[in-house]
Amino acid sequence: MGKSEFYSKGYYAGLAPEPRFSKVLEIAAKLGGKKLLDIGCGDGTYTLVLKDLLKTEETVGIEISPEAVGLAKEKGIKAYQLDIDEEKLPFEDASFDIIYCGEIIEHVFNPDHLLEEIRRTLKPGGRCIITTPNLAGWPNRLSLLLGYQPFATSVSPEHEGAGKLLMKGAEGQWGHIRVFTLKALKELVQIHSLKILQTAGCPVTINTASSRILTGGIKTIDKMMSVFPSLASRMIVVVEK
Repeated sequence: MGKSEFYSKGYYAGLAPEPRFSKVLEIAAKLGGKKLLDIGCGDGTYTLVLKDLLKTEETVGIEISPEAVGLAKEKGIKAYQLDIDEEKLPFEDASFDIIYCGEIIEHVFNPDHLLEEIRRTLKPGGRCIITTPNLAGWPNRLSLLLGYQPFATSVSPEHEGAGKLLMKGAEGQWGHIRVFTLKALKELVQIHSLKILQTAGCPVTINTASSRILTGGIKTIDKMMSVFPSLASRMIVVVEK
């Protein structure tokens, strides 16, 4: 299965009940901006939420899945189908006030190209919100201590749950190629001349086959750890050009 085929089946449809969506809205509300680019816009549902929040004059989306691009266009999003791993963004330099890049950087072979395109298309003083799973998050640290595969990684695109704690037989479509600790992500964006304005952590949606008591306990710990970006399951970084 090729990369394009894999990701064409795994785009975001609708608004998944993930805590990161509300956290990003909380952060974006303080940034503002007239022109918005959503890299990895899925079917455009969350792009519209950002658009309404920011009251942008122009909203654009990028997505690898042709089907998702079609759905985003039906919602009024000016969407483009391309593989950000291999192609340049079809925009002039300094085009956008704000860019949202949610759960994308871990899926590309070449994050350097992605960050260079983000820097190129941001206006001076423009901001980008990047979210990604945290390789050094508390669940991954515990998993490694016990000899399990970190949740942010996988040994197979078709059997994502292989070797993972409490996920025997679980399947999914994560397809993470690059994984980051907070230190690594901060260093990489700085290498690309992007200034870090804010870091934050947030919990994740947790579904296990375990008892409700165990699942509830995990959720409580995850929420507590999200206060510390370096230990949170998912991290959010706001950068400025």
